[in-house]
Amino acid sequence: MGNRRVALKPHALKIRQWVDEGRGDEWIAQELNTTPSSVQSFRSRNSIYRRDPVRRGRLSEHTAVLDENDNGLVLITDGLNSEVFTNEWRSYLRRNPQDLQVVITQDRIYLEKVH
Repeated sequence: MGNRRVALKPHALKIRQWVDEGRGDEWIAQELNTTPSSVQSFRSRNSIYRRDPVRRGRLSEHTAVLDENDNGLVLITDGLNSEVFTNEWRSYLRRNPQDLQVVITQDRIYLEKVH
């Protein structure tokens, strides 16, 4: 018979809310009687990502292309011209370039500040 998979789709709103509150996959898995890896893959498939609470609501999405040059992979995007980048990131990155992390998921690549 094996382990019965818990359907997470009916809990999507709750999962999104918990992630916004900062709950981890382990905590959510325990609440829903499933595994942390199931929660993580459900979040990826449904674009439910952790965000810096300060940044919530200040997002900007841009088409990007991965290219290769002599130095490795390069991300080509017009995101640098966005109002969000100009207002929220440009001066921050000048002061704290080491505090930036690039997060790569199944369908997105995004920047976030390291806590």
